[in-house]
Amino acid sequence: MQPYLQYIVLLGAVVIVGAFVMPRKKQEATVPQQSMQNMETALEQFMENMEKDNEELVSLVRKAQQESKSDSERKEQRISELEKKCEQLTEQLQESRSISVSSTIQAMPHPQTPSFHMSTPESDTANEVEPLQEEVPKKETIQGRYPDLFLLYEQGKSIEMISKKLGMNKGEVQLIIQLAKQEVAAHA
Repeated sequence: MQPYLQYIVLLGAVVIVGAFVMPRKKQEATVPQQSMQNMETALEQFMENMEKDNEELVSLVRKAQQESKSDSERKEQRISELEKKCEQLTEQLQESRSISVSSTIQAMPHPQTPSFHMSTPESDTANEVEPLQEEVPKKETIQGRYPDLFLLYEQGKSIEMISKKLGMNKGEVQLIIQLAKQEVAAHA
């Protein structure tokens, strides 16, 4: 009978070990549930933090867009104001140039109109027509209009001295001399 008894004792021991093992499995099963809940809570908090951060980023982006838009509008307004000022200054410059040109023209000695005399056929043969033709072009040339200027220039006087003596601007004297040179070159 002893073998039966051994079997029974062994069977009892297995049941006792199994009983100890079973409650441990239940305890292990409850621990993962708590850790899962902790993990879910942590994930929820993380998601809430991420949503807050995203909302802050979106608000910052909106604010930056609004600032950029207002800044570009201010710059466009400033550009349009500067363009208007530039146009006004251009108009004022043109007006001042036209005023200075008209005053320069008024200050210039006017060429004398050649006096034509009534001629008879006898006087035409006596006086050649060529001197009359030479007289008219000479008065119409730039050198004919400014004889004092070209007299001083031919004497070797400086442009500054000529401008002081004749009461003209240096730029005006230079321009007249250059135009006379161009006129001579064109007729040559």
